[in-house]
Order: sequence, then structure tokens, then C-alpha cells
Amino acid sequence: MLALLLVSAPSGADRPSSEARARLAALLSASPETIDESFLRAARERAAFCMRCHGEDGNSVMPLVPNLAGQNAYYLLAQIERFASGQRSDFIMTPLARQFAPDDRAAVALYFARQRPRPVAADPALRMRGEARFREHCVACHGSDARGGERHARLAGQRPEYLRHRLYAFQTGAGEAKASVMAGIAGILSDEDIAALVAYLASLP
Repeated sequence: MLALLLVSAPSGADRPSSEARARLAALLSASPETIDESFLRAARERAAFCMRCHGEDGNSVMPLVPNLAGQNAYYLLAQIERFASGQRSDFIMTPLARQFAPDDRAAVALYFARQRPRPVAADPALRMRGEARFREHCVACHGSDARGGERHARLAGQRPEYLRHRLYAFQTGAGEAKASVMAGIAGILSDEDIAALVAYLASLP
């Protein structure tokens, strides 16, 4: 699930398939007590390969690999399905996603969505500047708490190295970042703005 986040999907491309979405909806609506324990074990097993990079609890073990912990489950499912369909391409994620059945995709999305991100401390002054930039440029899509939603990534508690890398990628138009609406936003940010934004977002719970 490399570079899974900070991607704006074109209209209609970010909707999970009806079968996988229905399965995920049923899981999300069920109380924890009613979800079969064997299913939860299976969900963790399905996510095992992802854990090599994204961590057992969805907190990445690699600087440039995003945290998945606490990400919106529908957003995660949509990105998995975009890799499977070829709308997104990655030499690891694409073949992996194609191996997952709809139940597997829902299970992996649910597993990581239920994990808790681990925020990092930030310099108070830098954090304050970052919050101001976030309110000015980011809140409309990513929400007042930076937790995103079905169509936009959660940024709260994200790895600072990954956030910095992606913002600079949007500035330079590297890869799929070139076609994203984020390119225009990142383009007006200074290095100081990016440093402040990264500090603020990485510190959020």
C-alpha cells in the first residue's frame, strides 16, 4: 500500500465495488461483539503482508510509507480497489490487491481503520503556524480534525516524512501527483509552510 494516501481520485473512481462496499458496510454497522472472532483473525491474516511496510498496528515502519491506522475504511477500500483495477499502479500493491477477493478487501480496510495512529510531538510555534495553513488550505477536503472521509485521506497522525515527501511531490508534479488537485495547493506553499503543516498534522491524534 505504498503511497496510498494524499491522492485525489477522479469523480466516480473512488467508489468501492458494490460487493466489497456492502460487506464493509455490514461490518461497520455491526457491534464488535457480533463480529465473528474467526473473521477478525482472518482480517489480520489478510493484512499480514501489508504489515511488513505499514506496521502491525497500521503505523508505518518505513519513513516514506504511510500510516494506515485510523484511516477511513471506505477510503482504504477504494484505494485497494483502484490498485486492483489498474486505476493506480504500484509494483507491490497492484498484484497484491488483485489477489484479494471482495471479502478480503473489506477485511483489510476494516482492520487498519480500527487501529490507532501514534502522533508525534511538535514545536508549539511551528504547530500553530501549521494549523493556520491547514485552516486556510486543507480543511475543506480533509475536515476540521484532518481525519478525512470516504473521498479524502486522513492526515492526522500521519508520518511526517511521508507528508513532507508527498507535498513536495505535488509541487514538482512527480508521477500521479501531477494530475491531482493537490498540485495547485502545494504549489503555493513555501518550505516553511510545508514544515509547519507537517509538524501540525503529524501531531494530531
